[in-house]
Amino acid sequence: MSNCSNLLAIAAVILAAGRAAAADVPSAETLLDAVLAPPAVPYQGRVMVTQWFGKQAHAEDMRVYVSPPDKIRREFMSPDGSVNRISISDGDAEVVHLVRAGKTLRGDAVRSYEKVMSAEAEKNALISNYELSSSTAEKVVGRPTWRLMMKPRSEGKPWQTLWIDPETKVVLRSKRFLPKRSFATQAQFSAFEPGKPQDPALFTIDESSAGVIETRGLAPDFLTLAQLNTATGDVAKLPAALPGGFIFESADVFPVGKRQIRHARFTDGLTVISIFLTDRPVKLPKGGSMRVSDIHLPGPLRASSAGKITRWGSGKHHYMLMGDVSRELVAEIVKSLR
Repeated sequence: MSNCSNLLAIAAVILAAGRAAAADVPSAETLLDAVLAPPAVPYQGRVMVTQWFGKQAHAEDMRVYVSPPDKIRREFMSPDGSVNRISISDGDAEVVHLVRAGKTLRGDAVRSYEKVMSAEAEKNALISNYELSSSTAEKVVGRPTWRLMMKPRSEGKPWQTLWIDPETKVVLRSKRFLPKRSFATQAQFSAFEPGKPQDPALFTIDESSAGVIETRGLAPDFLTLAQLNTATGDVAKLPAALPGGFIFESADVFPVGKRQIRHARFTDGLTVISIFLTDRPVKLPKGGSMRVSDIHLPGPLRASSAGKITRWGSGKHHYMLMGDVSRELVAEIVKSLR
């Protein structure tokens, strides 16, 4: 056989292999269902979460231990390798040990609450607001991956890409970014050990430490707008929907000193806009932006975020809006609320 024939035969084999590999990639919606489902196998690993916001950058390293379906332990590391806080959830309760402060915060785990918006409604919102696509991708932490990309159908909202382990369906890398903006968040495993049984002691919530536990809910209440108004004795003039495809998800109310803070969450299925209502103006951080670290890391869709903050007043109500969307979309949302 000539060299030309050999090259053609090799090319045909490579092309056929490429088509076979592409055919093995699940549909985007199938991949989405897989990452939204509880983990099917135990695993442990190390995750680095990095956030870029303007000229600011922040990185946090943590060890993660997971035992299906909902036991999770996260050990957040200081730059010197010591543990500065530990988060443990057994599905019903959750605690955060603040190692340096010697305090423990205890509350109910988020999954123990019945949310206002159903999981199906949230997924439908995501699908209606984002174009989903799936493909093969490069290896992450030495393992092959499938890529799930979520591109917003309207401008001003973050794109998100997930790199998923085909064997375990664990998200090995997650990246959110705003095109042409200095904003991005990435969570990526630097070490990953699937299928390793986890010691039950890792997820034990020790009630004997009740003397140092502060009574504080780690999970938000999930109230409707009507329930929020009843709980506060005041009418919060908030709509059921906002520009950009955002719909009301849930609300809660919590005290800060002698003041009540009302918090309403709106979602497009992936991105969350938070609106806080107070009876006095709230001082903004320098630059009008902040990082938001979610204690429920490393969730596949909302590992962490950085947000732009704006505020305004209307009569006796003062509003503060926070979300990782563009300034133009923030301005459109604020205009709709005035």
